[in-house]
Formats: sequence, structure tokens, C-alpha cells
Amino acid sequence: MATVREKVIQYLQDARAAEYALTTLLAVNIAVTPEGEDRRRLESQRRRSRERVSRVSDRLSELGARRSIRHLGMDVVRVTGGQAVALATIPVQLLRGPGGEERVLKNARDLCAATAVVDANYRALAQITRTCRDKITEKLAVDLQAESEEMLSECYASLDRLAEAVISEEVDGEPVYQIGRIGAVQMLRLPQLGESLHRLRDEAVDVLRFARRGAVRQEAQSIIPDYDNLSVEQIRDRLARLSQSELSTVEAYEAATLDRVPILEAIGQLHGAEPWPGYDRMNVSEIRARLREVDEGQIRAVLDYERGHKDRASIPNAPEVQVAVAA
Repeated sequence: MATVREKVIQYLQDARAAEYALTTLLAVNIAVTPEGEDRRRLESQRRRSRERVSRVSDRLSELGARRSIRHLGMDVVRVTGGQAVALATIPVQLLRGPGGEERVLKNARDLCAATAVVDANYRALAQITRTCRDKITEKLAVDLQAESEEMLSECYASLDRLAEAVISEEVDGEPVYQIGRIGAVQMLRLPQLGESLHRLRDEAVDVLRFARRGAVRQEAQSIIPDYDNLSVEQIRDRLARLSQSELSTVEAYEAATLDRVPILEAIGQLHGAEPWPGYDRMNVSEIRARLREVDEGQIRAVLDYERGHKDRASIPNAPEVQVAVAA
């Protein structure tokens, strides 16, 4: 069962991931939007989105959140500044529709959807923190939701204006945007474009691989402090106290680095099903409360699991267990 703090952290990380996605999409739109009012608006929105990311990250740090592998894909965007991803998707953006107006309109439609997702995440975060009585995070969520709603209104207003521009171009033959004058389009005509895009994609993959490896190392170090400087025996002595998810993290890090067979074998022997889902996340009081509701078979499964893992004396000595064992 997740704690209140863990639940707040989860929704903060979801909100940050949505902002990263929005920031990347804004970078793409900026690259394919002609100079003028719409481009300046997009640049302003990207700046504000990055500021919101910074505020969410600050709050996560205050709550002591560890880096989550689940959100690494979006963190890579932050590392690369969105440039590799944006450039790699420019050809798709420019192939939309026959005219400049329709291309920009379809891009704006996607931007509205991404902004709505950001807004929904802050709305959910505000409700979660209100229920959890986390006043500091609730205020942050309410403030950021107000900002995202303002940005969403800007997106809808832009959508209306661009729809009128599409009609002007398609029906009246009066184009507003000369898509061929966009810097990104001129770049697409260069013969070395294909090579450049492949290089950018390769760089993004390298960054993702490096970031994932770094995140696994960080999580392994948080589970077993000073992991890289411990001997095989010292690490093996610490494994029994770990949960199944923690064992998996340490196993992934060990396999990706020194790949020491004795450690991996010890982890393999400790892997096993929890007595019930979520057992490793429960404290002693929660486990004892649950023991009053389960049958003798599950109580014995708890005893076997504890002997092979955390081996907490307070659980086998609990009255609930003693009664079942004596029966």
C-alpha cells in the first residue's frame, strides 16, 4: 500500500512528464512555424512550460523523491533540450496538408491536446493533495493549473484564428503563411539532411541509454549505499533485507556493470513471490493487521518469506502468528 507521500510524488512525476512532452511538441511547432505572432506565442509558452517543470522538480526534491526509471523517457528530452526529437519529427509536421496554413493548424490542434493533458494532470494533482492535506503541494498544483488553463485558452484562440486562415487559403486563394520560407523547410532541402537526422536519432538513443544506466545506478546506490565500493560478501549480506523490487533494481545494475556471478546467484535465490501483493511495501503494523484476516497457509507463507528476507523478529513473535503456529 502506497503512503501519502509516495502518492503525491507519483502525481508530481506524472505532471512533470506531461510538461516534458509539451515542451518537446512546442519545440517542433516553433521549428515549423513562420516568424510572427504565432511563433512568438509558442516561444513564450515553451518558456513558461519549462518554468513549471522547474517548480515541480523543486517540490519533488523537497519531498526527497528518487529518480524514477518510469519517467526517464521524458527526462531525456530535458537532457537534449528537445532539439534532437524536434528535428527528427519536422518532416512529418511539414507533410501535413497542402498549404502552410493547414500544416500550422494541424500542429496547433496537437498542441491543444498536449496542453489539455498537462492541465488534467495538475487538476488531478490538486485533488490528490487536497485529499492528502498536503497544503504546500496543493497550492503549487492550483497555481500551475491556473497557468496551464491560461495556456490552453491561448491555444484554442490560436486554433480559431488558424482555422480562418485555412479557409482564406483553400477557398479564397489568399495564403498567409509561406511555408517554404521557414528555416526548417530550407534545411530539409540540404542533401546532408538524412545523415543529420540519423545522427540526431543516434545521439538521442545514446542519451537515453546513458540516462537509464545512470538512473539504475542511482537507485542501486540508494538501496545499498556505497554499492560500488563494497565487496561481494558485503553486498550479499545486505541482499536479504531487500524487497523484490529492490532486488530487481540491484540485479539490473549488477548485470549491466561488473556482472558478478555470486551476487546474481544470491539475488536469484532470494527472488520469489511475496505472501500477497504489496507485502514488501507494508510496515510491521500493517502486516500484523493483515495477518488477522488471512488463513493459516498465508501466515506460514509470511513466516517462510520473512526467514529468507528481512527476518524481522516482531512478525513471527506476533500473537496472530503464534496462535496459528500453535494450532
